[in-house]
Amino acid sequence: MIMRLIKQLFVALLLVTTSASAAKLSLADYLPQDVTYDPSIPTPEEVLGYQVGEWHVRHDQLVRYMEILAEKSDRFSLEYTGRTHQQRPLLLITVTTPENHQNIDALRDAHLAIADPNRDGDPETAPLVLYMGYSIHGDEPSGSNAALLYAYYLAAAQGEKIEAVLRDSIILLDPSFNPDGLARFANWANQHRSQNLVSDPQHREHVQGTPRGRVNHYWFDLNRDWLLLQHPESRARIVNFQKWKPNVLTDFHEMGTDSTFFFQPGIPTRRNPNTPEENVTLTAKLAEGHAAALDEQGRLYFTEEAFDDFYVGKGSTYPDVQGAIGILFEQASSRGHAQDSINGLLEFPFTIQNQFTTSLTTMYGAHENKSAFLDYQQRFFDSAIEAAGDADFRGYLFGDETDPARVEGLLEILRQHEVQVYPLTAEVEENGMTFKPGSSYYVPLEQPQYRLIRAMFSTQQSFRDNTFYDVSGWTLPLAFNLKFAPTDARVRYSDATAQATTNTPVSLVPNAVAYGFDWHHYFAPRALQELTEAGVHVRQADQAFTANVVDGQHAFEPGAVVVTRAYQEKPWQEVQALVQEITQRNGLLVHSIASGLTPEGMDLGSRNLRPVEPVSVMMLVGDGVNMYENGEAWYYLDRHVGIPVSMIDSDRFSRVDLSRYTHILLVDGSYYTLNDSSVSRLKDWVRDGGTVIGQQGGAKWLAEQKILAATFVSDDAFAEKFDSSALTYADRDSYYGKRRVAGAIFGVDLDTSHPMTFGFPRNTLPVFKDSLNAMEVPESPFVTVARYQQEPLLSGYAAKENREVMAGKAALVAHRYGGGRVIGLADDVNFRAFFWGSAKLLSNAIFMAPAINAFANGDEDAAAAAAEAEEAAH
Repeated sequence: MIMRLIKQLFVALLLVTTSASAAKLSLADYLPQDVTYDPSIPTPEEVLGYQVGEWHVRHDQLVRYMEILAEKSDRFSLEYTGRTHQQRPLLLITVTTPENHQNIDALRDAHLAIADPNRDGDPETAPLVLYMGYSIHGDEPSGSNAALLYAYYLAAAQGEKIEAVLRDSIILLDPSFNPDGLARFANWANQHRSQNLVSDPQHREHVQGTPRGRVNHYWFDLNRDWLLLQHPESRARIVNFQKWKPNVLTDFHEMGTDSTFFFQPGIPTRRNPNTPEENVTLTAKLAEGHAAALDEQGRLYFTEEAFDDFYVGKGSTYPDVQGAIGILFEQASSRGHAQDSINGLLEFPFTIQNQFTTSLTTMYGAHENKSAFLDYQQRFFDSAIEAAGDADFRGYLFGDETDPARVEGLLEILRQHEVQVYPLTAEVEENGMTFKPGSSYYVPLEQPQYRLIRAMFSTQQSFRDNTFYDVSGWTLPLAFNLKFAPTDARVRYSDATAQATTNTPVSLVPNAVAYGFDWHHYFAPRALQELTEAGVHVRQADQAFTANVVDGQHAFEPGAVVVTRAYQEKPWQEVQALVQEITQRNGLLVHSIASGLTPEGMDLGSRNLRPVEPVSVMMLVGDGVNMYENGEAWYYLDRHVGIPVSMIDSDRFSRVDLSRYTHILLVDGSYYTLNDSSVSRLKDWVRDGGTVIGQQGGAKWLAEQKILAATFVSDDAFAEKFDSSALTYADRDSYYGKRRVAGAIFGVDLDTSHPMTFGFPRNTLPVFKDSLNAMEVPESPFVTVARYQQEPLLSGYAAKENREVMAGKAALVAHRYGGGRVIGLADDVNFRAFFWGSAKLLSNAIFMAPAINAFANGDEDAAAAAAEAEEAAH
């Protein structure tokens, strides 16, 4: 008896120790049995060497399985549509009957005729098109692992049920929206997998380090990039979307481990206003099929809560404003192979099964309602033309004569979304702005993409529901800091394809004393960086001047870059070739300067034309630092400026040789890993001549350490503006939703004489705001670079109470600190890499820092100014 008890106790202890020891899986555990399966089609296990769900599939394995299916099945056609930053292939598999494959171009044309108001498409004969996409967040892997099963099903399932779908449909299978993130997470989960699965949520397998698998190579959330198209994964996907204009697009995600399973419709009050009500009706029709299948399996789920459908840059919303039905699926995540939850043990195969089941219900449900989906798509685009005619204006104007690069940045996005945009042929005055031919463009509302255009250019500030899952404002021309306005005028424009006016390359004069280019061009910082890296001696203007150039005179604004013949270590002919090649590649207009003696302003020998020293930038990352802002800064400096960024984990700061760096960047974060000793090291480094740049929480931390001479507005100053005395418990969500700034666009006024604003075209600038960060205006009149406008909201939602507190507060402060400089930014100036208009503040913080001479302390600043005057006099 005692031995039996001991044995039972041993078994119980063994079960606790081994935690979740998964039973052996079989393919039959996943697959429905209402069809038969072709034995000639390889199963995932036969190719991978393990059953789906036993291990996390790597992207290379996923690709290989799809390639084999394309070889073995005449239903499959595979194409490589692009490559990720890490050079992983992006796949699209087209699945239909062999007969349809032979006629695929005609079928696509018949389908596209449905989405074209100028063509007489037939919903009864056009094919249904489904875009089945998976795991845009790499650490939400149940989607891509379910794609293995779904692909096998499409290739192997036999019977009239599946054959009918394939005859009537074109299925586009995108098994991994984010290959780099999926590969990163698969490696993480697999390298921590034990034979006896550990379900402890605190186990390392379930707690990723930075960067998490959620993000792509540059640490971006690709599910926010469908509209913005800053990454190759998104660009390749949108090419496919616009090529086919599907009726349904799936977007398979994961959420917290203690949840169940979500599918749309989402929160009814948080639908984008450009999405028709009928879209929700059709989504709900598909939801009935999801619910029936999950009910049969005894699984829990929910709808119409937690998730919204507002920001059109997400995968489930982007299709909704283009005649398709986007469907978000959210599965409770095992974040590894097995994890304890409030609902019991959650195992990876369970999560895969739900995603696979709803892949099938989406396909069969859409096919069952094929006529309704195609008819809706046709009416969607027909009604778009009607709605455009009913609008109170005809279209949008935008442009900027100072910088073709920012204009081209927006034009490229519009072209990829198949928005029709045309160059002006005559000048237009609108809303106090002048839009000139050669640098301005017109987007007419009356075109098929009417609703997408309204979403792109919207400056909506009032909403039915003020609680947002993501951003509330993303107005594209504001992000690129372009002049723009709606217009009801009958503008004159060319029907030629819109291309930004580029600078015509000029041949440099060999005997010039210098070459110069202006700083207002978006890629001027990159050209400067490339010149310094090439060993060219470069100088930068801290004051304006007019120079005699080959074709007359040219007025150079502050920030202009000048390459003088003097002080070059390379032969002048070689320097000339480098300047020619670098400026031409970056689209810059370069001038040959004939004399160092200028007709206006400083001469070329002035100390205000300072030499540019090579820069070396460090950015703190890791614990306590915002991964997304790290990625944004890395991407901008690396891809748009060409600066190699040393990323240092914050807990290593005390051991790093700071003398290697000229600049240190602290993006949003708490920086709790930096102790008093680290703070002292940083202060000494800045005093010795370094430049520290703080953004959002990074700036706030610098202020708390008395490095940045600024005081952030207290939380109480905002809280006391909101009266909560009459609220009930039911008001809780809306109260806190009102108090936060949910991703809006604010306007700031710039001090255009300050070095931090050199190269900016106007004294106002749109910035993205997703926090209550704002600084009290410092006493020194020379350190505040930007202030929030008195009525700062330009687009999106921000409560009147919050706007009142922020009005007139400082958004950007910069000053001397010993021999160095400190720059504090209250906002994320490079939000999601599409805020090209404000991103240049980061370049200026690097290259213009030596021109910042004002101290925050008045007495110290006066003494410094006197010393500068005395030095200049001698």
